[in-house]
Amino acid sequence: MEKEKRKIGDYEVLTSIRIGEYEIALLQNEEAPRDEVYLCAFIESNGMFERCTECMASDSFTDIATLYGERVSEKAEEVQKQIEQEAKLVGDDTMLTKSDCVPIDENSFLSGKVIVLKPEVLRPEYRRQSHQLLLCTGGFGSYPKARGRTCFCVNLLDGRDTSWWRQDVLGVLPEDKLPAWAKDVYEQNRTKIMDKQIEKEVREEAR
Repeated sequence: MEKEKRKIGDYEVLTSIRIGEYEIALLQNEEAPRDEVYLCAFIESNGMFERCTECMASDSFTDIATLYGERVSEKAEEVQKQIEQEAKLVGDDTMLTKSDCVPIDENSFLSGKVIVLKPEVLRPEYRRQSHQLLLCTGGFGSYPKARGRTCFCVNLLDGRDTSWWRQDVLGVLPEDKLPAWAKDVYEQNRTKIMDKQIEKEVREEAR
């Protein structure tokens, strides 16, 4: 069966690559005006809709292909600098595997635990412990045998809120194995989780 063509508006995506937070694409629309047949753009997506930004168009495929290569190279350099900066903060940033954590099952409660993401759910440049370690703060997916899948989390590297599916979790990292670089964000957000749990218990007792 022929693979369905990916289209954004009237343009077909000929090729694209994700690097860091960016997706760079080379597109084509044979029905477009002659000087807009080929397009190089960044693709933004919210999970439902996609759009092209910073578009450059041309009637020359080679010109657009050259621009595509330049943008890929530029973003790759940015990500490499990010990796080097993170290495200064983290130190040993090797990928975590099953042997580094406690596996979970359908009975595991994840809220308040440091979870380890499966390497394969991350893009290649992020398959390192600095991007695998998250503090789970809640979500239906954090409960045992829950029908929901979403786990709300805090990234222990930069403190940003994020979310992942329960099936993306490799296991739980024991607290005594938490690296030094992650402890500040962990303590700050762990306290918030405990405070919320206490408030919930007080409300339940007052009923």
